Amino acid sequence: MISAEEAKKAIIDNTVQLPVVSKPLEELYGYIAAKNIFSPVNLPPFNQSIMDGYAFIYKDYIGKCKIEIVGEAAAGGVFQFELKSGQAVRIFTGAAIPAGADCVVMQEKVSVSEKLLKILDPELKPFSNIRKTGSQIKQNDLALISGTFLSAGAVGFLASMGINSVSVYRRPEVSVIVTGSELVKPGNIINPGQIYESNSYSLIAALNSINISPSKVQHVSDDETAISRLIENAAASSDVILLSGGISVGDYDFVGTVLQKLNVQTIFYKVKQKPGKPLYFGKIGNVLIFALPGNPAAALTCFYNYVYPALRKMQGFTSFFLKEIELPIAADYTKKKGLSNFLKSQIINGAAMPLDGQESNTLSSFAVADSLIYLPEESESIKKGDLVKVLMLP
Repeated sequence: MISAEEAKKAIIDNTVQLPVVSKPLEELYGYIAAKNIFSPVNLPPFNQSIMDGYAFIYKDYIGKCKIEIVGEAAAGGVFQFELKSGQAVRIFTGAAIPAGADCVVMQEKVSVSEKLLKILDPELKPFSNIRKTGSQIKQNDLALISGTFLSAGAVGFLASMGINSVSVYRRPEVSVIVTGSELVKPGNIINPGQIYESNSYSLIAALNSINISPSKVQHVSDDETAISRLIENAAASSDVILLSGGISVGDYDFVGTVLQKLNVQTIFYKVKQKPGKPLYFGKIGNVLIFALPGNPAAALTCFYNYVYPALRKMQGFTSFFLKEIELPIAADYTKKKGLSNFLKSQIINGAAMPLDGQESNTLSSFAVADSLIYLPEESESIKKGDLVKVLMLP
């Protein structure tokens, strides 16, 4: 049995980054850029008006020349002539500034009479209300560095530069296998001795929250042969296998036996923590196998602390673990020395409140938790106001 910190290190040490693939713009959200991205264009590609108004030559305004309106420039078009002294053009937001012009006045700060423009804005300067060529980014400049999370804003930025595909780290193929003869799918009638199965739904939701859809989700009764067949098949097509239940030492807990017979390399089994002590981590080649506890809250706690960082490393993230902050605890708490505790919690008025229902089977508290309080092995009595590590749930 190893500590929680040792378990986390072992998982990261045994996880490899996945290969690089090219993805089209429409599919980029949530991926990590695998290479530096350089702009193929100036952005904007021309001097651009940032408002509706009139484009003119600034010296004419300073020299108090008569300024005649000689045409208009709409977005998407180009004014065909170079402005000469004493000329102006009606212009619209996003339109290219006509050659020769170097200033735009908003339409609310002029008067127009018989095509003559009178400017009423005393605060104008050269290039007022003009977005200069390349002011956002210049051609061949670095746009996004390798390792950047491709957010909605990043995808839009790439599109604005005309980039339609990017090299990214492939997302992992994840198989979920839930064991247990007593489990019934929600929506069906349960008989005495049966319970509704929730772990696959929690794990699917947790995976979806980090932009991963499991490739397979399968349920199997407590049958050694059936469990073995599913794990073998999953190992042939997955990067990660998540097993739920059957990892303890009861008469019907066959997962550990099956993994041993399949020659899975065991990295560790059991972690000095609560909940989730019977956590297993192993490998077949580069395929990671996590056997999570069957108790729902324990399974989800183990996912966030151990599976989540492995999936992030695989996808090219530079930080792997849940975001950690330090906050005062909002109530006294006592635990046994020798086991790390992960407490479902809510942040209220700048303090972390341990929730009722910390048992390993209880999901009602997880349903409203926004964080986990981490209490290390050596801690015992924690007083209200003491600073504790708080792990933010995604």
